[in-house]
Amino acid sequence: MPFPQSTMTTQRGEFRRIHRALQRKPELAARTPVFFCEGDSWFSTPLAMNLLDWLVYPTPEDEEHGVPQFGAGGLFFRTERSGDLALDIFSPGRIDDLADWYEGFDFDLVLISAGGNDFVGTFLGDLFAGQGPMTPAQAFARVQRSRRFEEVRGAYQRFLRAFRRIRPDTPILAHSYDYPQRMGQSGQLTLANLGAAALLRDRVGPWIAPHLATVLPQATQQREFAAMLIDGFVEQVLSPLADRTEFAGVFRFVDLHGTLRRADQWFDEMHPTGAGFHALSLKLRNAANALLPPAKRRA
Repeated sequence: MPFPQSTMTTQRGEFRRIHRALQRKPELAARTPVFFCEGDSWFSTPLAMNLLDWLVYPTPEDEEHGVPQFGAGGLFFRTERSGDLALDIFSPGRIDDLADWYEGFDFDLVLISAGGNDFVGTFLGDLFAGQGPMTPAQAFARVQRSRRFEEVRGAYQRFLRAFRRIRPDTPILAHSYDYPQRMGQSGQLTLANLGAAALLRDRVGPWIAPHLATVLPQATQQREFAAMLIDGFVEQVLSPLADRTEFAGVFRFVDLHGTLRRADQWFDEMHPTGAGFHALSLKLRNAANALLPPAKRRA
């Protein structure tokens, strides 16, 4: 089959067919990066061009300049789902399912987006139920005592060990999240950003502020606490794993802290706008490109 100039993206149903077609064209296969992608809404939200979409689909303007960098036949296996927790994605049963696919094809790079949902929503609601006012530092200490960071780190570790056993030298690249700027803002669903599904539901979220209303009533306190969660995810999950000798040369992460400092770069409490995701994707793109085999990198 002919390969388009823009990047191809596939869900499970068509990935095998397209991969086989690619293997029948050795010269093209030799320069085509193949990505395994798993994660949460930062890779899957339909409300805007998300972090992964910017690596997959070009805008007309970008097409003129050869963007995205993984175009001209780059192949993405995409299995991400909005709302997923790292604890679910990296559960033993889900890892077994993912590992079957990972073992069956020659992937050049694994892209992971997971962990943000584990520290919001029901987790916060349960953690602060019945609690009175406290400082952001006290609220964060309560999160630490819950051992949630250890649980998420353990889930990541399960995944990394399983995938490394299959392909010891294939890089796995994750990312941090950025600091939320619009506490309490829900995502407005419209026909323009979601299509006919918006007729059934007009908003999603928020996932943080409502659960902090009695303990951290001020937006400034909530932002400070949310920033502590973002930093804690890096310091207690991503960095310790990247520093482990066991995963040396395999696991890395892109630090996205402090990239989106303006409220207008955020669509809602937890998700950037399309333009915001684009700014973040430049950092992810550069890191991913450097980890590809030399023949598959883009200038």
